[in-house]
Amino acid sequence: MTDDFWKDAKVIDVYTDEQAVDDGVLIPVEFGEISRATRAVLDDFESDGRINADKFFKFMKTAKEQLEAQRKEKDDWFYSAIIEGRKYFICENGNGFTLMKPEDY
Repeated sequence: MTDDFWKDAKVIDVYTDEQAVDDGVLIPVEFGEISRATRAVLDDFESDGRINADKFFKFMKTAKEQLEAQRKEKDDWFYSAIIEGRKYFICENGNGFTLMKPEDY
């Protein structure tokens, strides 16, 4: 038995970040190390087809600050944050971190 369970695992499907961006599932963002957000996160800031940029910027700034604080305490690939009373996940994606709702995970 190997120490690395995944070493010899057969890959049955691949879905890249780039494909998810093309499909509209992930949205490119640039807030510190957070490089992606799920469409569901962005939907919370949309009304009548328009994004409330001020609210979204404030929200993402808070997410960025929480990620930075948690990374100082412990370097990991997965974090959770409470922003405006709601839980979110922040997961490493290979090119930074993706911000998502727990139900998006």
